[in-house]
Amino acid sequence: MAKKSTSIEGDKDSSKDEGSSFEEDLTRLEDIVRKLEAGDMPLEKTLALYEEGLGLSKRCSVMLDQAQSRIEAIMEKDGKVEKSKFDA
Repeated sequence: MAKKSTSIEGDKDSSKDEGSSFEEDLTRLEDIVRKLEAGDMPLEKTLALYEEGLGLSKRCSVMLDQAQSRIEAIMEKDGKVEKSKFDA
């Protein structure tokens, strides 16, 4: 039996594009939020978009954590790399 796809026609399935950039993922997440806030979709499409949005949110969070770690690793003080907490 074939696995049912949660991809909705016309909507990008984020699980297919693991190589997307942070900016692409964030743009897609913003689009999903707008569609969900409109509240004019069938339940199945709403659930599929919500699930995709959760995945994108997690991926964006991981990418931000990795960027923060890189920033902390390259911060220098007196010619030495010094790890320090990053404040946004």
